[in-house]
Amino acid sequence: MVKRRGSSGGLSRPLFWAVLAHVALILLLTVGVDLWKDEPVRPAGQPIEAEVIDPAALDAARERIDAAERARAQADRARQAKVEEEQRRIEELQRQREREQERAQAAAEQRQQEEAAAAKAAEQAQREREAAQQAAQAKQQAQAEARAAAEKAAAAKAAADKAAAQKAAAARAAAEKAAADAKQQADASAAKQAAEQKLQQDQAAKAAAQKAAAEKAAAQKAAADKAAAQQAAAAKAAADKAAADKAAAQAAAAKAAADQAAAAQAAAGAAERANQINGFVAAIQRQVQARWRKPLNWPPGLRCELRVKLLPSGEVIGAQAVACGGDPAFVESVEQAVMAASPLRVPTDIRLFNEHFRNFIFEFKADAV
Repeated sequence: MVKRRGSSGGLSRPLFWAVLAHVALILLLTVGVDLWKDEPVRPAGQPIEAEVIDPAALDAARERIDAAERARAQADRARQAKVEEEQRRIEELQRQREREQERAQAAAEQRQQEEAAAAKAAEQAQREREAAQQAAQAKQQAQAEARAAAEKAAAAKAAADKAAAQKAAAARAAAEKAAADAKQQADASAAKQAAEQKLQQDQAAKAAAQKAAAEKAAAQKAAADKAAAQQAAAAKAAADKAAADKAAAQAAAAKAAADQAAAAQAAAGAAERANQINGFVAAIQRQVQARWRKPLNWPPGLRCELRVKLLPSGEVIGAQAVACGGDPAFVESVEQAVMAASPLRVPTDIRLFNEHFRNFIFEFKADAV
């Protein structure tokens, strides 16, 4: 809904309504006209009242708004510049105040240093006065001590002379007494030495008797220990020998059992190999028998031994009769049968093949089934 612009409103509000009215008018002219052509529809609700705005007035209003915006931006910049200028002035005052504080602090430190130097000089003067006073007192005390030492030395000399006289008298008395005591001690010592010598002789005799008894007991104990050790060694040797004989018997029994088992295993293996060989020989016999062209009126019971050479695959590379009678036709027929039966059935075990079939004597029996 659009209202008319009041005479007392600002610039932005009328402009808003004017733009809205233009938009509504454009919509009515572009969309509403087509709808009315098909079927006029009565719009619901209240009718919209619109006012036609002069474009020149609209431009003038826009210019006024832009001018107001520029004026407000300029005022903001001026206010910001003023604030920044005030901030710089405050910072300069702060720096000036800090410099004054630094100068005051430096002056206070200088004053404290001068006071400390004056106090130090006063203390030095006081120490020098006290040192001079102490030196004077020390000199007086040294003089007094020298006098006292001289008096003490004189008294000591007198006392020493007196003591020396007394000591000489005492020495003479002591020497006389020592001589008497020495003689008495010499007599007593001689008597004591004689008694001690007798006692030592008695103790030596007793010790010798005890030593002889101990040696005899030790010899008896050693003989008993030796006999016991010999008996123990003999018993141990007998036990060791019995154990060794038992172990040897067990080892021999185990070896015999192992040899017997190995022989049995070897015999079983040989029997198995013989069975395998016989089986392959019988198979070869059947193959050759199947290829042999037996002529009519051939006598029964003929045999022929041939040297046959084979490849591991069973292919025959040579068959030559070695003991086949004197009939060339029979020999030739058997050799041809062996060649025709190639490849022969041979074992896949290459060791078994090399030992028994690579180059072997094949006995052909004409009557074999």
